Amino acid sequence: MKIFIFPFILLLFAWNSLAALPPQFSECFVENSSTNLSVADLKDIARVSKVTYCQNQVGLVGKPETLDLLRSPNIQVGISVSRTSYTATDFVDLARAGSYVLYVDGNRLPLADLITIANAGAQLVVVSASSGLSKADLLALAAAKPFILNVNSLLTRIDLRDYVTAGIQVVIRASQSGLSRADIMEAAQANANMVTLMP
Repeated sequence: MKIFIFPFILLLFAWNSLAALPPQFSECFVENSSTNLSVADLKDIARVSKVTYCQNQVGLVGKPETLDLLRSPNIQVGISVSRTSYTATDFVDLARAGSYVLYVDGNRLPLADLITIANAGAQLVVVSASSGLSKADLLALAAAKPFILNVNSLLTRIDLRDYVTAGIQVVIRASQSGLSRADIMEAAQANANMVTLMP
């Protein structure tokens, strides 16, 4: 049995390895989700079931509570950069407590901080349309730590090829990337495990 908990509003995604997206990948992109369960409730449920917890604001559940959730191996946590007020230090502290998916859906954290957070153990999902990162930034980040790039903005065939070659796992939003069937097939044939197509 697996239970999905969406305490606030957020985005959509998941992770197991570079060949598989994290469990919370898509669930944490969903909007208009809420729960009246407390942290204690979630921890109790996590004793018998997997729990996906998506956080897009700091308020009802803050850093101490999130640290507590991360210590439960059955709780899969996804956190938004743009919709929380955690600092880079907070994100590092959280990563040291337990692995989580960090949705880089805003530009308030510089590249150096993102690299530090990734090296501390967070799994990064970079949202191309809102992360504020350039191609050079993305390649530098990939050189430091593999991550997932959610392509929801225009992308060229050359960029796609370069990202896959750099070891970036690319999730292509079919209606938003501007890529053709041939573009996608070319990249996927080079490394099928690194390219995923989603609506």
